[in-house]
Amino acid sequence: MSLARRYNVAFKDHTGKPALMSWRKSVNETRLPFLPSWVFYMVNPDFSFEGFDGCAFSSGLERGRIRYTGGSFRYEFFFLPGATPEECVAHYCGEMNTRGTIWRQIRKVKIAMKTKKQNEGEEGADDSTDDSIEGSSSGDQSQDGSTGERLPGLIWQKDDEDFSSINYRSWLFMYPDADVQWGADSDDRQVDLVQFDPIPVEVEEDEILKWDPMEHPVYMERMSARGRAIGWDIEEGLVSWMDDRKNAKWEVAANEAMCDAKDLGWESW
Repeated sequence: MSLARRYNVAFKDHTGKPALMSWRKSVNETRLPFLPSWVFYMVNPDFSFEGFDGCAFSSGLERGRIRYTGGSFRYEFFFLPGATPEECVAHYCGEMNTRGTIWRQIRKVKIAMKTKKQNEGEEGADDSTDDSIEGSSSGDQSQDGSTGERLPGLIWQKDDEDFSSINYRSWLFMYPDADVQWGADSDDRQVDLVQFDPIPVEVEEDEILKWDPMEHPVYMERMSARGRAIGWDIEEGLVSWMDDRKNAKWEVAANEAMCDAKDLGWESW
């Protein structure tokens, strides 16, 4: 993306507090926010949204650490000073209940594309909008309100076997540092990966389960934010974890919806 426009869009979360949504797009594309997202909770009391550039934060975090190709993501930032993992999860769930999940937008695009094909008289337009795409998350059942209007939904892994190494349907990142600038001295900076809404693990008869996510409804793991570049390899860190999520079923479905929304000429969700 050589010529890119930065979007830092302020909005109110479901509690009425300031939040920020950031993404980068080609200057030739509409401003429609990317559907896949990463959600950061800034928990250091000294953090402030004043002068904060979410695009600069995300590009600095990812620079030199992305290994795989895939779709683009938007970043969302919430400020919960001194919050615990459980408090961040509660806030995320409240936000999801207001705005819904990505599957709401995916289904909306499918219906619009089906209608477009029918209007154009294409044969086979009834390609099934896949009723199961509505999902079972309570976020998909909430009604659109003034707070969540036009805000894209949040990630909720619908398929139990979407990604074998993930035992949770949702996750968020807690950023505990007051410094939001990335430089040569920031490779040791830490961030907390918080996973929640566990998925039951199926085991064979007489098999001993070494890790049961159901016993850990909220699981936090502290890790290096960027990891370290070691020759051609990159030490495991948050960016590597994010990179490994690319081409998961939810990510592919969200990117397909993005492409269709672009063809439909949408500029908002």
